[in-house]
Amino acid sequence: MYANAKKGLYKVINKNKVKKPIDNHMQSFIIENNNVFLEYKSSLELKAIRYCDFNKYITSFAVEPFAIKYIKPTDGKYHRYYIDLFIEFVTGEKFLVEIKSKGETIRPKKPKKNTEKAKLNYEKSLQTYIINQAKWKAAKEFAKSNDLKFIILTEDELK
Repeated sequence: MYANAKKGLYKVINKNKVKKPIDNHMQSFIIENNNVFLEYKSSLELKAIRYCDFNKYITSFAVEPFAIKYIKPTDGKYHRYYIDLFIEFVTGEKFLVEIKSKGETIRPKKPKKNTEKAKLNYEKSLQTYIINQAKWKAAKEFAKSNDLKFIILTEDELK
C-alpha cells in the first residue's frame, strides 16, 4: 500500500448486507452504537465498499472475511492473506475480490536510470509483484475448491 493511500472508516447504510468476518484479525469490522463501520485502506476499496452497500443485486458482502494460506516466495514460509472482499449476488454467484491499483498487477519494468534509488524502487516493486502473484495463485485455488470466483479489480473497473 502506498504511503499516501486514503484510509478511513465507512459507515454502512444497508447493515443487513454486511457479514461479520470469520476472523476479525484485520479489525476491519466495527460495531459501535448500533452502527456498522468497515475499514478501507484505499480510495479504490472505499469505492468497492460503497458499490456493495448500494448495489441491489448484491445480497451480502464482507471486508477481509478470512485468511487464505499462501507460501511467500521471499522466505518460503506460510503466511495468511486476507482477501479484500467477499461478495454474494442474488444469482447465488460468490466472489473473492482483490482490489489493487493497476500498477501493482503488472510486472515492473527495469529502471532506465541506474541510480540507487531507481534500483531500490524497482526491487521493492518487483518483490511486491511476486508476493501478490503468490497470494493470487492461492486465492484462485481456494476459490476453485470452494465454488467461488476470484477477481482483481483496479481503477479501470472501479471508475
